[in-house]
Amino acid sequence: MDWFLSDFNIKAWRLVKSYRPEKASNMVLIYGPFGVGKTTLLNYLERQWFKEGGILTNAAAFSRQYAYASQEGKLSQFRQRYRTTPLLLMDDLQGLAGKKQTLEELHYTYEYILHNGGKMVATLEAESLNLDFLGERLMSRFLSGIVLPLSQPQNHEIAGFVAEYSRGLKLFMDNLLPELIAQRTENLTDAKKVLHQFIEFAESRNDELSLQCFLAYWQENVRTQREALTPLNILQATAQAAHLSVEELLGPTQKMIVNEARQLAIYAMRTLCKISYPAIAAYFNRRHSSIITAYKKMQEKLSQDQELKQRYQEIANQFKDSEKE
Repeated sequence: MDWFLSDFNIKAWRLVKSYRPEKASNMVLIYGPFGVGKTTLLNYLERQWFKEGGILTNAAAFSRQYAYASQEGKLSQFRQRYRTTPLLLMDDLQGLAGKKQTLEELHYTYEYILHNGGKMVATLEAESLNLDFLGERLMSRFLSGIVLPLSQPQNHEIAGFVAEYSRGLKLFMDNLLPELIAQRTENLTDAKKVLHQFIEFAESRNDELSLQCFLAYWQENVRTQREALTPLNILQATAQAAHLSVEELLGPTQKMIVNEARQLAIYAMRTLCKISYPAIAAYFNRRHSSIITAYKKMQEKLSQDQELKQRYQEIANQFKDSEKE
């Protein structure tokens, strides 16, 4: 864990390092943006306290298991496992948003754990603390414990992390690479991902982990990301095809040319990326019912307007290679 210590997480790191359930607060909540090490902290605790009966899970898994237990008449087994644990570690608490029955179950689970002398540690992926989705009762209980924020690491912290992490992997690489990786990433998770991708790239070329090799890798990485079949790339391609900006597509204007391009982007995101209407709605900051309406309107237009159909095909053709992969 020593490689993980830095200014952005020092309070949470110290708490986890010295954590003792018998002396700890009933609830510890750690929150922060993506990729800053919240799951790493829980994994550390799980390794320390697994033999004592601690359980590590995440919100999605807890919700799935609860739903399955309800359907199969196995709630007693589910509750026996979770309600009697001396330490419940739950990752990604935000995954319970909108799941009223699961939140009710978690509320009683928490109460039983505390009644039996147990404790809970949870993480929340969020830039700022907002637990309204938990409901007033559960939110008040969680906030009555210790709440610790993790901030976004600074460049020198990411560079320091990469340097320490690479030494742990016993890598021999150019001393400038940790700083270069830090300049191109925003958090520890992305930094690790870039480092491992670079290692694979260098190995595929039978090359050293040199500055020149990294720049070649990054150039290839940028090209691949630009051509990847993602909602954001589809937005960009649609905006270019309509001679508009992405900001205009995502904005509130209802001008005919913008509205039609927006509908086309929604249709392309749905058909090419296969993502849900609520997921698309999140990009446009609109209700998912509005996204469904826009999709259906564009579907009808494409059956009648050959020029519009050709424009859609040109957008789709940009991602042909990605679809094959």
